[in-house]
Amino acid sequence: MSPSYALPGAVPLPEPDTAPTLPPAVLRELAGRSDWVSSWWTVGLLAAAGVLVAGLVVWDRRRRTARHAGGPGRPRGVWRAWVGTVASGLLVVLSVTVAVNAYAGYVPNAAAFRTTMAGWGIVDPPPSHRDKPAERTGSSATGSVSSTPLPAPDLRMADGITWVYTPPGFDPSAPTRYPVVYLFHGSPGQPSDWFAAADSANVMDTLLAAQLVQPMILVAVDVNGTGPSPRDTECLDSTTGGAQVETYVTDVVIPWVDKTFPTVPDRDHRAIGGASSGGFCALNLGLRHLDTFSAIMALEPYGDPGGGGRAMLATQEELDANSPSRYIPTMDFTAPVAVFLDGGSEAPRFDREANRRLAAALTERGQTVALREEPGQGHTWAMVHAGLPYGLEFVSEHLAQP
Repeated sequence: MSPSYALPGAVPLPEPDTAPTLPPAVLRELAGRSDWVSSWWTVGLLAAAGVLVAGLVVWDRRRRTARHAGGPGRPRGVWRAWVGTVASGLLVVLSVTVAVNAYAGYVPNAAAFRTTMAGWGIVDPPPSHRDKPAERTGSSATGSVSSTPLPAPDLRMADGITWVYTPPGFDPSAPTRYPVVYLFHGSPGQPSDWFAAADSANVMDTLLAAQLVQPMILVAVDVNGTGPSPRDTECLDSTTGGAQVETYVTDVVIPWVDKTFPTVPDRDHRAIGGASSGGFCALNLGLRHLDTFSAIMALEPYGDPGGGGRAMLATQEELDANSPSRYIPTMDFTAPVAVFLDGGSEAPRFDREANRRLAAALTERGQTVALREEPGQGHTWAMVHAGLPYGLEFVSEHLAQP
């Protein structure tokens, strides 16, 4: 990374990498995830249909008005005008909805829509390994996804549904052991977002087929809680009566994963990642628990608690202790950590500069840092999907081989 410019009294800010360095075949495979649910063709067709129906309503109204000009009573066919107007409005609303979804990438295809509904509790989620152990064996070509309730009411957590990806050929009875990447959703969000919007199972399958990453287990954690800021906990232990999310992650989720799956239960085989407020979660928890994680993947992160975090904490001292942008320059790095930072080139300038500052501060402290920006992307799940393969490739490189 080459420095671009420096602020007075600060280290030079690095310039992010933007090149699509993945093999062309991998990029083509990952780009082909969308269908009509997030297609701009669908947007155009719906908008054109809405305009056409509106035009027919206007034409029909004028025709009927002309036919009954000077006659008594109200022209017939008023019901057709109402039906046509409602249909036209619905088509326009649908076109706008699909357009927003195409830009944000939240529901890229019909399969992702079902996964999203499962995360909302509308349909059944993937079966738990406790119910059907064979469901997470997978195949030689594709991994498997399961979900398991992992509640912790004493920590004021919500439902606590944990989603787990196991790689192709996974066999819990075999001697093979795996590193783990823990993933944290944004706000508002849910762990299923990683398997719908981010399409992480397919991303992992594609990277594994291209031999770009080592086989890894992905664990998407539900960090929604109760009390103050229940949908924006930012993985903090609340001191204002809210959820104890940091404790939930370190004392409940990680021990459960190491007990349930064939992992290597040490920091050298654990990474932590997240997007948006989940990116802050990953960065903050990863740096605060260097004895637990050796690599961090922060997508669209920020270096300080947001509004939800401020609602979770009572004092400025607590906020400072959970603000990487403040504590990195003076923290005690008891072990080295590798950090991947990524955002969109069309994200707000403040966010992009904050990423550069975090990268500069970590580099100044002697840590391994990769800084990327995804061209043409904003602060969306589409950007997360674009940056995720590079992040997984980075953490795989910096996790020890089992």
